Amino acid sequence: MARRKVVAVIVAHADDMEFMAGGTVARFVNEMGYDVYEYILTDNSKGSYRLSGQELVTISRDEAVSAGKVLGLKDVCFGDYRDSFLNEENPNVLRGKIMGFLREVKADIVMSWDPFAPYEEHPDHRVVSMVTLEAASFANIGLFYPEHTSSPYTVSEAYWFAKHPWNAETFVDISGVIDTKIDALLEHDCQMVLTVDGLVLEARAAGIDLPILRDVEGNGYRQVIAMGIRNFFGEIGRQAGMEYAEQFRYQKFGMLDMILGTELIKPDF
Repeated sequence: MARRKVVAVIVAHADDMEFMAGGTVARFVNEMGYDVYEYILTDNSKGSYRLSGQELVTISRDEAVSAGKVLGLKDVCFGDYRDSFLNEENPNVLRGKIMGFLREVKADIVMSWDPFAPYEEHPDHRVVSMVTLEAASFANIGLFYPEHTSSPYTVSEAYWFAKHPWNAETFVDISGVIDTKIDALLEHDCQMVLTVDGLVLEARAAGIDLPILRDVEGNGYRQVIAMGIRNFFGEIGRQAGMEYAEQFRYQKFGMLDMILGTELIKPDF
């Protein structure tokens, strides 16, 4: 019988997981029975053209919890650091926070932004990726942050995602859960409005008139998001011979297979 694993998703913003890995998370939960926990480091206070930062903090938090329920997460936790200013935080403190989280939930698998993928413009994504890599790599050594109340724990695997993937050869078929991915993403209402508002501004700046963006008031933006997700992840799927897919750089931590010449640790997909 396959071992039941625990997955920890470490992200910067409330909708990162659903955009990049929501389908895979749905499969972890529904098909494999894994417990999945999410840790969102920032307060999302910069993510709107319409709302104030304080409004966003409360709204995005509630929406993240709702999205977690759609995906069946065990828990959604919040770091409440300032959105877009993770680069001003002490990286050793951030590493300790994440390591403490991994130890507390006893994470076997970590998912986050890829620390080595190119062309990542968001400072929060760059910061969370590297501190997550470091935290997962050394969570089993008790001399790191001995003040933690949870015991050291060995993280075995990582699924790294990126907007511009590098060396990412693990494709997860999400064809059967694409609707769940979209439903979870649409729970992040304020962030989906932000996304479509951004598209409108981009088109306007380029002097382009797109009929689909002329009227996105009411629930019209939801149709744009659903279409965009199907287009984007349909293209990834075509690379792997699937209808829809998510793409990751898979990593094994430690040296067990390397030293023994075995393949005891491998992707679930």
